[in-house]
Amino acid sequence: MRTSMIYPIRFWALVLGCLLIYQFSTEASADWCKFEKDIDLTLDLSASDVLAITAAAGDLEIIGVSGSDQAVISGKVCASKEAWLKEAELNTSSGRRAEINVDLPNINGGWSLTGNNYVSLDLHVEVPEELALEVKDSSGDMLLKNIAAVQLQDSSGGIEIENARGPISIRDSSGDIDIDEAAGDLTIEADSSGDIYAKHISGSVLVIQDSSGDIRISHVSDSVVVERDSSGDIRVSDVGGDFRVLKDGSGGIHSSDVRGDIQLPHEG
Repeated sequence: MRTSMIYPIRFWALVLGCLLIYQFSTEASADWCKFEKDIDLTLDLSASDVLAITAAAGDLEIIGVSGSDQAVISGKVCASKEAWLKEAELNTSSGRRAEINVDLPNINGGWSLTGNNYVSLDLHVEVPEELALEVKDSSGDMLLKNIAAVQLQDSSGGIEIENARGPISIRDSSGDIDIDEAAGDLTIEADSSGDIYAKHISGSVLVIQDSSGDIRISHVSDSVVVERDSSGDIRVSDVGGDFRVLKDGSGGIHSSDVRGDIQLPHEG
């Protein structure tokens, strides 16, 4: 008798727990974007040599489009206060060095993506696929696809680049870096934390400084050089030129199918 009563109690306790979780998640989801507004703009780039994009809190997508001479900009601002929603702006300017700048209100010394106080702008930009880019982003994930040469500076959030038609230069504080197909040299100027993945690079790969996280590089037509790595494994394969690691703190170093010379720290 006692055993038969245990199972109904457990069952209803489980049901109650699920209902509480559902209610909490529904309320949190509804409050996540308490106030919102859409952004839809175009920017003439017919006379531009480079487009500089400065984003803030929120995800960023930049997609290259063939046969275009303008930037097509769309976005969504989310804020916990209506006043902050009105203060959030996106400013543009054309010319040889065109600009797209996100301007969000400052919340306690910075922007926020979580908590009771937040403001963010998810941004999607279609650009001419042959136009060089300069990108600065503070937080949130980033996707760049079918683009030309790019210089990128990011504070936090993952970086994904697909099918770049020119050299890539990256300075990153935290978050994974994932690059698939680049027709040019890849330079990681500095990476504080997060893994680095790079494959199908038609050029050389240079990692100047990496603090933590694994480095995995494959299918590179030229050389791979890691100047300084603090921690994390280094794995390279299918390298057309040399493979060199100048300084390494901790973590294993593995290589296969390197057609040039191999130089590792312990070899002096």
